[in-house]
Amino acid sequence: MKRTRQKDSKDDDKAWMKWAYAGIALLIAVAMVGSYIAPVFNRGQAAQAGNIVVIGYTIRDEAGRPLITTDQNLMEREYQRGNIVLLSGGLEIPVGAQVSGENITVIPVLHPNIGEFSGFSLLGFERNAISERLVGMRPGEMKTVSFSYGENKLEENLNKEDADGLGLNMTEWSVGDLVPLGLTSSPDIPIGNETAPAPALRFGKVTAKSPDSMAITYRYGSAEVMLYNIIG
Repeated sequence: MKRTRQKDSKDDDKAWMKWAYAGIALLIAVAMVGSYIAPVFNRGQAAQAGNIVVIGYTIRDEAGRPLITTDQNLMEREYQRGNIVLLSGGLEIPVGAQVSGENITVIPVLHPNIGEFSGFSLLGFERNAISERLVGMRPGEMKTVSFSYGENKLEENLNKEDADGLGLNMTEWSVGDLVPLGLTSSPDIPIGNETAPAPALRFGKVTAKSPDSMAITYRYGSAEVMLYNIIG
């Protein structure tokens, strides 16, 4: 199902991101995390492996476009340019900890309302890169973390039947468009009164397209990370 964001009258001349729901099911473990809004700096202590810290961040795609941020000023600047950037609170994360590459960390989204999604997702590859770079950081310090996925291309090649099954009308998407994908740990159809868990939002990018096929990659490029506070 495709969505578009409502434009204000003063923004009629701005380009807005296209939204659609595509339920690509991956067998993953979902870990819910807390949401923190304001940083608390205490520059005396450096983070060590095993500490628990709260960080602020901006996640960018491979082209450097911001996707989600804790920086409200950045979100507002992008809005003035006609771009939608999700706003989140701080992320609580263990320093130096490693998880499976297919693990998902679900980050609550404060604004805008993302409807059927449970939150924004970070894969284990990305969380591990952030966690590793936190070692030695002090509150108030910022680093840029580049993401690497090894041999995992994180790419879906869809024919027209695949796209139709996911609710994607291939004629409405072009190379370079961002496609919101739903990652879920429960691909099976619920039985009886069971309710399927909401998928986590993962942005993909249309990287190739023909009349009867479309390639979508869902890698990210980097994260700008600020250490807010060491809490454990």
